[in-house]
Amino acid sequence: MGPLLLGLIALIACIFLFRVFVAADPGRLIAVARYAGIALLLLLIVFFSITERWLPAVFLGGIAWSLYTEGRLLPKNWSRAGIPRERRSTSTMSREEALKVLGLGAGASEDDIREAHRRLILQNHPDRGGSDYLASKINEAKDVLLG
Repeated sequence: MGPLLLGLIALIACIFLFRVFVAADPGRLIAVARYAGIALLLLLIVFFSITERWLPAVFLGGIAWSLYTEGRLLPKNWSRAGIPRERRSTSTMSREEALKVLGLGAGASEDDIREAHRRLILQNHPDRGGSDYLASKINEAKDVLLG
């Protein structure tokens, strides 16, 4: 009876904390509840694994994964290779090509690179009638040169 009463008190305290600290942003409340659910499921998975009840452990693992990925097979920012898309480099431009795109010589400083990029992007930005392709190449050249 004691652990049940203690759990009920903890649940009431959590509800109070959710209402006080997260009430301003419902999206934040959903995120906090999702991660709390994942944590609870992970604890149950560990318990079932320790007691060698594999079927419920695997079943709850699937539910936890589904909560973590928001119902997708993989998280939002992951590619099929398992590498986050932001970190994946698709640049095939060499340093020499980048210097040619920006119209600079081999000894260009960071300030020269930034100034050339700024000048070219202002002339070729898609919002000002420029080409998407050219703007992407100019940005790629700056990224290659500045790392």
